[in-house]
Amino acid sequence: MDKTRLFGVGEPLIQRQRDQGINAPAYMELVKGLGCTAYRSWMHLTEILKDPSTPIPEAVLQHTALLDKCKELDIEVTGMSHEWFLPEGCIQKSGHAMPKRDLTEGSLYMKTLAMLEESWYTMASLFPQVAIWEVGNEWNLNAFLHPDGFLDTDMTHPFSPDEKYDIAVDMMYFSAKGVRRGNPKAKVASFSPALSTPGLGGGLPDFFPVMYGVAWALDQVYSRIKSGKFWSTDTNDYFDIVAWHPYVFTTKDVCDRDLFLDVEEPDTLWRDYNDAAYRVMRKYGDGDKEAILTETGFTDCGNPEWEERYGRYNKKIMDYAAKMPYVRTLHNFRLLNENAMLKRAGIEDNQIGGLTEVYFGLFTDPEDGCQPRARALAIQEMTGSDTDLAALGKSLAI
Repeated sequence: MDKTRLFGVGEPLIQRQRDQGINAPAYMELVKGLGCTAYRSWMHLTEILKDPSTPIPEAVLQHTALLDKCKELDIEVTGMSHEWFLPEGCIQKSGHAMPKRDLTEGSLYMKTLAMLEESWYTMASLFPQVAIWEVGNEWNLNAFLHPDGFLDTDMTHPFSPDEKYDIAVDMMYFSAKGVRRGNPKAKVASFSPALSTPGLGGGLPDFFPVMYGVAWALDQVYSRIKSGKFWSTDTNDYFDIVAWHPYVFTTKDVCDRDLFLDVEEPDTLWRDYNDAAYRVMRKYGDGDKEAILTETGFTDCGNPEWEERYGRYNKKIMDYAAKMPYVRTLHNFRLLNENAMLKRAGIEDNQIGGLTEVYFGLFTDPEDGCQPRARALAIQEMTGSDTDLAALGKSLAI
């Protein structure tokens, strides 16, 4: 399979441009300097469109400039959205919510699916530079796919795992229809499942390591498609490429601790998390499809020892990915730290993950000099790039 796009980076650069005033296209030079040939871009439907058919001109211009820079640098783009529109009659207008599944013509549910198809048609039409559209993010988890009004009920009544997988299959089908109408040349990636825990959702039996939740989720999706009870039994009508998030989590007895903290060195167990997902693909006849590992990375929470250690770990998983014949791309999460943004807010926990979320970056925050961190240098060693990352980062600091 094609390995020319093996190493990539994800970062919501347009969001950073709006929040911090950075020149988003210029930061693609960091991706190129790392030696990476792929980029995962946050392109939420609800931030680029006023409604499923109407673009927001300023947002389109911002993303077009970034995508044109990617084309200039020969960097393949995977565009991802995990937000969508909901119709009149729903509690919410947009977000990660869906009405209760109801296939009756004219139901709120069917109206939402129609809006989703139209939104993806509009997006794919607007941005032909995007080679791959990842149509969903972690829908096996309650946070990213939940009932309309979920956020108003203290998040105590999520969809069951079966409800989520039924809905996810519907959403992929209608999303793919929209993308294909808008740009027949673009590829559609499945939603990216992640870990599974009883608290987060997903349905994996809790005696398995949490990262087998990816394979579990894919098996739930494939079995539904092949059941004959959904829109088509052909997986190509839902996705061309399979995507998932193979983070490296600690296997220690963490109790209430964060799974991202103090992780052990990745070994053949990490490879088997991914191979298990591919075994599911083969089981259902999709062994010839490519996979993209759309998010994986390490957070050191500002601990220098962890930073150095995770640089070595990052090289190891990249080496594994290079030897996995089904992997098209491994996207490192993420390009930049976010600590300066937290400082401006005056708090340390104003986003998902709090301090944990801050230190995934390969470079320091642009407001802290945009300097390469240990993982950036490790990735550069893997790719063979000789770009002076420190000088390049300094030129982009704000």
